[in-house]
Amino acid sequence: MTPATRGLGKDRLPAPDPVGDRSSEEHFMRLRSAVKELDSAWYDATNNLMLTADARKALFEELLWEHRDLAEAHDKCQVIPEASIEALKEQLAATQREKDQLIRRHQEELSAQKTSYQELKSQLIQLGLDHAKALKAAEADAAAKMDEALEDAGNANSVLLAELEELAKAQKVAEGKAARLEEEQKECNRMVLQTDTLAYRLFPDSQKYAVKKVDERRTAQGQANLAVPWTPYDHLVALNARVSHMRAIDRNLSDIPDVATQLFRTLWPGEEVPDTFSLISDRLKGAGRRIREWQCSAARRSGLASALLAPAADRAYHIAECADMRTFIPPPDVKDYLDEEEDEAEEEPRDDLVFRDAPPDSAA
Repeated sequence: MTPATRGLGKDRLPAPDPVGDRSSEEHFMRLRSAVKELDSAWYDATNNLMLTADARKALFEELLWEHRDLAEAHDKCQVIPEASIEALKEQLAATQREKDQLIRRHQEELSAQKTSYQELKSQLIQLGLDHAKALKAAEADAAAKMDEALEDAGNANSVLLAELEELAKAQKVAEGKAARLEEEQKECNRMVLQTDTLAYRLFPDSQKYAVKKVDERRTAQGQANLAVPWTPYDHLVALNARVSHMRAIDRNLSDIPDVATQLFRTLWPGEEVPDTFSLISDRLKGAGRRIREWQCSAARRSGLASALLAPAADRAYHIAECADMRTFIPPPDVKDYLDEEEDEAEEEPRDDLVFRDAPPDSAA
């Protein structure tokens, strides 16, 4: 290791490197980089020199060609005769005269343009003054209109604020009404639900009519799923169906006492009708036994009638064999107790008994 230096100082002595001692490899690396920089600088200088030389060469060539052209032109000028020179001078004088005429004409046109320009300038100044006056008048008019518009806008703003306050009050009132209506609607829905539930508990037979009406309404509205829970309106429809069904049943129930009385008089014609409907109901429980008694009595009567009419029939057949077939002799009037009973049965008034079921009315 040798002390690193940075070259010679002012005293012609090696100057130590403040960084410290370096190895020979580092010195060679620095030397190599310095040589590379010198090579690059030498290449750049050579390239610049070549470019400068090429540029100067091209310039000299252009100058030589121009000098050659000038020499040829000078030689040609030396060949021109004196007559041609005089003609050229005359042409030059004529051209000068034309130039003077053009200058005078240009001066005249320029003076005319200056005059017109002055007139246009004065007109423009007058137009500017008129425009300024019109602008001031328009500004004054616009200011007046602006003040009027601002006043109208202020009045309209105050009116609008008053209307907005009224609308806000009306909106609050409407919101209060809407809230009350919503509460009333909820209460009404709750009452409808409770009423329908109570009606179902009291009249379970009306459930099928209610379900039918609700399904019909949902089908009419295009609802595909009929198994969803009922809405308050569905409960209202169901309640209407239940009421209609019970109304129809009530109309039929009102006819039951009269029908029971007529049935009692028919089954027991000789007895007095009881005063209360419960006694009539207890007595009508034996209507089947009474009808069977009537059937047995009718069978006995038909057998007795056959036994009594057999001799008369034989006698009639015997007489018919010996009688003249061309002459009709009506039989004598024969009346027995069977005919009397039939006449009594025909004379006795009998009312038709009507038993009706209670179909559900269509809900409105």
